[in-house]
Amino acid sequence: MAKTQNIAWKRLSIEAVAIVGSILLAFAIDAWWEERGERKSEIVLLERLRADFIEIQAALILVEDEHREARDACIFFMNIAVGEALPATAEVDRMVALVFLASRTFNPGSGAIASFHSGGARLVGNKSLADKLLSWSGLVEELQEEEANLQKGVTERWAPFIASRVSLGPYIAGAGEINQGVPEHLSRPTIRQPLTVDDEFVNHVLDRFKWQQLALRDIEPVHYAVEEILSMLEKELSK
Repeated sequence: MAKTQNIAWKRLSIEAVAIVGSILLAFAIDAWWEERGERKSEIVLLERLRADFIEIQAALILVEDEHREARDACIFFMNIAVGEALPATAEVDRMVALVFLASRTFNPGSGAIASFHSGGARLVGNKSLADKLLSWSGLVEELQEEEANLQKGVTERWAPFIASRVSLGPYIAGAGEINQGVPEHLSRPTIRQPLTVDDEFVNHVLDRFKWQQLALRDIEPVHYAVEEILSMLEKELSK
């Protein structure tokens, strides 16, 4: 009788162990399957982020180039003596347009970053990468604040000043991206008013130069962040 009871208890113990083992195995399989699914979702998000940041990098280079052109144009004008008239050349006309009439704004859009902020952040396993992506919007906002100051300067100070001195036609025509539809008698008048450098002209150039330098200052960390994020994305996707 005792021997039969021992056998029954052993059988029950083995069955209990088998049941517990089956449950643990099931949990392990579910966890593995869930982790595998999350990794696939992470890869999809990382690939979208990489595609977006490649486009962002290209757009940022164009924006920075135009900011540098405007800064260099300011330096050119500051080296012209007060009392001298600006040369009536296409290149100088373009520089006038860049300093007094143009203002480029960096707008990277939302794209995959929006997905990251709306729940996708939990999918990114690399904490350093996640932190960089979380700080991205703040860097962009700082740059856009300086660019907003440039836009305000164009609309409120620099464009009205230049319009009070000369016809804008030749200078608008000097900026190829905004000259569509300008009649030739305005873009290439037979008689052009000379634009002479005086103290007011120099003060406006200095004002633009100051804001231009601030925008270029804020572009540098954005550039660095894009390069770092792309490098991290490549490493994560190569795993």
